[in-house]
Amino acid sequence: MSLAQTLNYSNTRSGVLVPVIGAAMSLPIVMFSLMGYDINPAFLLAPIIGVAFLMTFGRTALAYIATMVFGLISIFAANKISPDGDVIKHIFSLVLIMFAPSFLFLGKYVSKTHEIGKVFYWLSLFSALFLIVVTTRILYLEQDVRIYIGTQGLAAMNAEFFGLPVFATFGVLSLAHLVCLQAVILCGTLIGGKASKPVSVLLWVALFCASFLIIGSDSRSAQILLVWILGAVVVYAFRNADARRACVVVILTILMAFAVTYARGMNESRMLSSIEAIRTDSGNDVLAGYEPLGSPQGQIVDKKWEKQADQFATGRVELAIAGFNEVKASPIIGSGFAGYGRYSTEGLSKALEANTSTHVYYLTLLWKGGLIFFIPIVVMLLLNLKAAIAVTKTTARSAERFFAWAAVLMAFGPMAMAWDILIVPSAGALAFFLFGLLATTKKA
Repeated sequence: MSLAQTLNYSNTRSGVLVPVIGAAMSLPIVMFSLMGYDINPAFLLAPIIGVAFLMTFGRTALAYIATMVFGLISIFAANKISPDGDVIKHIFSLVLIMFAPSFLFLGKYVSKTHEIGKVFYWLSLFSALFLIVVTTRILYLEQDVRIYIGTQGLAAMNAEFFGLPVFATFGVLSLAHLVCLQAVILCGTLIGGKASKPVSVLLWVALFCASFLIIGSDSRSAQILLVWILGAVVVYAFRNADARRACVVVILTILMAFAVTYARGMNESRMLSSIEAIRTDSGNDVLAGYEPLGSPQGQIVDKKWEKQADQFATGRVELAIAGFNEVKASPIIGSGFAGYGRYSTEGLSKALEANTSTHVYYLTLLWKGGLIFFIPIVVMLLLNLKAAIAVTKTTARSAERFFAWAAVLMAFGPMAMAWDILIVPSAGALAFFLFGLLATTKKA
């Protein structure tokens, strides 16, 4: 029996595949290090993704292949123009960027044989295990969710899973945004009402834990996304009268997390502090040691709005403007998946030297690979979007499908604009998986 046949048998008969996927994508723990990147269990699904890619091959898959090919063209063309001796590193950068989108095909494959409610159930169950373990440790030790490490005071989420450090190499946001997606999935399962009472109790506790971690992380973008989640719950309650009771309990659970966080002594909020700093025009101390957006000599620019916006966004405006300027300088092939200053390193600030992304997902794609890379990946997303809309129109409505859309729109909308989260294997992989899940329906 071939690998594809074995997986298909497991998927349709024994039901092993979905729990395995749910575990790998919901437990972001460190496995081992490779080339400086922390690896989580999602990478172990790579062989299954390859089979899923072949078994769901179509126009979307062709667009994915075209994206990879043009990404390689970008790398070698940029190396021809400005050699930097890091071609292998740039190829690995391309692979990392394209790894999360490959989960789109895994979602399409799984949804052919499993109802979305079952997939949500397993994702919720393993998410609950992770969230409760992490939160219990923090509450028991009376620690903060957000901590600072290293001599530079870099922020990370204080999370351990049975003694194992959590996959958070890219900082607080990589984990906080994953928790946001897990919270949406939990909402879908709880409001859908398909779990047994003991499991439902576990999931309600997990939703409280997810909300507590999001609020306590003090990640401003994640806290805004929590408002998005509340909005999705309210919209669903207005559309489905039968689910209003469950929706009210969801809202109360999230509000309870706010109350507990406040009671534990959350005296300051980065969101409120940042707004106050802008209001009083004294935001130079929002981040200790942060160099404001400036000229190549590091001088503060005259534009007041630009300075204030960069202070509120903790340097993101500088990264985005620099990335946009480099796109204008090389719009066709981009930077060849290098960092800032590929064609000219003159006058790079410390912030630009230390970052390899613009913190805006779509701009990063355009900057890294140029139009030849950006266009086919957008085509792939649009093709899948078209399929997802068509499937939704012909499929019975369910809470799980509604919240899958809420998660996808959140991930590809405000979440992608706040950070390159769709590149991170944990949150990005889960977002693309849900997107693929929406584009196919279970065969009769």
